Amino acid sequence: MFGKSIFFFYKALLFGIATITVIPRQVYKRFLIYGFIFGAIGDVIMATILGPILQLIKYLNMGPFNIFGIVSFWTPIAWMFAFMLFFYFLPVRRVFLYPYIIGFSIFGYMVGLVLQQLDLYQYIGNYIYFAPIVNVIWFSISAYVYIKNGNIFLK
Repeated sequence: MFGKSIFFFYKALLFGIATITVIPRQVYKRFLIYGFIFGAIGDVIMATILGPILQLIKYLNMGPFNIFGIVSFWTPIAWMFAFMLFFYFLPVRRVFLYPYIIGFSIFGYMVGLVLQQLDLYQYIGNYIYFAPIVNVIWFSISAYVYIKNGNIFLK
């Protein structure tokens, strides 16, 4: 019944378990809010712009978790958890911040490549080469807003 679409659930489940395991209970709510805004809502916006509007990506085999043919129900949840981890481990020293953002962006890109190999996601055309740059922009904007709103001072 679910076929390959169950992998989207597994992805969200694994990221969720990671956040519950790593992020302390006292600060979990703070990271949940930022993760929801930049991860879940950000993913829906990015998937809508890059999918139906620009035709650069496409989610495949979403099964019953299909939301308007744009994204799987579980994908924004997985991004929410991923961004929670991103914000939790965000370094406060500039020398580490830039490689961290680039590294996390490449990690997100690699997840996309794995999903493509599982026939769950497709980079269309040359976008496969530009996706890491889009991820860097997405993570950079998110980190900038988090730093400015979170009263974090970079060293």
